[in-house]
Amino acid sequence: MGSRIILSLSFLLVTQMSFAGSAPDQEQFDINSSIEKLDKINYLPNLLPVILNNKDFIGLTEEQIGKLEDWRRENRQPMLAAMKQAAVKRIKIKQAALSPTISSARLQQMQNDIFRLQRQILEYKLSCRDNVVRTFNDENWTSFFMVLADEDIGVSVPVIFSEK
Repeated sequence: MGSRIILSLSFLLVTQMSFAGSAPDQEQFDINSSIEKLDKINYLPNLLPVILNNKDFIGLTEEQIGKLEDWRRENRQPMLAAMKQAAVKRIKIKQAALSPTISSARLQQMQNDIFRLQRQILEYKLSCRDNVVRTFNDENWTSFFMVLADEDIGVSVPVIFSEK
């Protein structure tokens, strides 16, 4: 009987240790998954990577590329940090919603924190869009919409450009 208890406790200890090792991996997976979901519900597409990957075809000058890369250098990390923070908070609110000790008011506060972060992310994306609008000329737009027609990012080409 005693050996069964020791064997059971040993088995329990080994399984707990193996799960403890995978917890950070699962947490990182959950964060990345939440970031992807948040990105899908964000209505502004991520266009800067598409633009910079196709800068030659779009016909960007070195000066234009510099302006876009300057924006990226200044804003990319803070935007990604806000996205990660929103993803972490999204996971926490899902977990908190299952706890009977968490009040509705606390859940609302948590949701408001997520909304605030989503607003920050929107402001970064609008800032990027404004930078692109200021940087592109008419020829860049025409070439860019040709790139978008080939990319599958869920953006349709405006009719005025698709007729060209």
